[in-house]
Formats: sequence, structure tokens, C-alpha cells
Amino acid sequence: MTTRQPASTTAPSPADAPARAGTPRRRLIILASVVLAVLAGVAAAVTALIPLAAPAAHGTARPVTGSGTGTMTLSLLTGAATAEFTGHLSPLGAETGYDNDTFTLTGPSTFTYTGTRTFVAANGDKLFSAISGKGTFTRTAADSTETDTITGGTGRFAGASGTYTDVISSVVVSATATSQTSRFTAVAHGQVRY
Repeated sequence: MTTRQPASTTAPSPADAPARAGTPRRRLIILASVVLAVLAGVAAAVTALIPLAAPAAHGTARPVTGSGTGTMTLSLLTGAATAEFTGHLSPLGAETGYDNDTFTLTGPSTFTYTGTRTFVAANGDKLFSAISGKGTFTRTAADSTETDTITGGTGRFAGASGTYTDVISSVVVSATATSQTSRFTAVAHGQVRY
């Protein structure tokens, strides 16, 4: 049996193809170039829309423990509330701070709330957290538990992360038809990394 070998084992190069604009090979090369350009543009657009990965956890994990007292004013019309507090929270030490929250009634004597908190250490460094809590209330008092997610800070707390829980008890000290003011105590336990 004899096998015929082709005269040339190399394929003709695209440069050897006729240079007419209407040839299938030329159209294919132009089409491939356009598709690659479009794909590159789509890839660049998608990459720009993808958020950057969260920074890796850095720093040392430290316990968050402490307590504080404060005053909260709640709008009975909108559920918006503001609070100011003082206390001692490790690792901040003596601190002051404030909350901005929104309360929602979930039943005849239950509620949920979300918001933000800012702790201010004695040297001015700040620690920020997002608040999510739930609780029960009567006409004169309320108890709640919240989970707080640390979202960063300033000074030595820049880039801080972690979580802590707060157990809060409050007593109504004054009320009108549209607002209520309460005094509260809070006890925190958790962890912060910075």
C-alpha cells in the first residue's frame, strides 16, 4: 500500500491569500478583529462594575466589653430616633457617642430597628458601626438586643472590623403626642480587629 504525501506540509499563510475585500478569509479576519474589540470593551466595562474585593482582615483581634448610659429621643410619627451616650468601652476607654436609628413596630408590644453608631474615644479617634436590633416595650420601659457590625473608623480604628452585641434597657422619662425621650443603659460584648 502506498500513501501519497502532500507536496507541501505547511498551510498557506494569510498573506498569500488574495487581498480582495470580498474574500471569505478577509471577511473572517475583519469580523474576528471586530468581535475581539467588542469583547475587550465588554470585559473592561464588566471589570469596572465589579466591586473591589474587601480588604483582608488586618490588625489584632481585641475584645469589646463595656457599658454606657444615654438619652434617646424617638419621633412617634416617623420612627426616627437619635441618641447620645457616654461610657467606658474597651479598647476605646472612656467614650462618648451618638446613634441615628429608625424604629418599626412589628406587633402590639414588639419592635425592630436599624441605624448607625459612632463612638468617640477620649483622643478623638472614632469607631463606626451599623446597628440591627429588636425588642419589646411597655408604656414606660423597653428592652432590646442588637447586633452591631463595625464598619471602620478614624485614627487607630481606620479599617476596623468586627461585631458586638448590646443588651439595652430603657425607661421613658418624658412623652408628648409626637415624641418620647428615654434614658437607657447598654452592656456590650464582642470583638474588634484593628
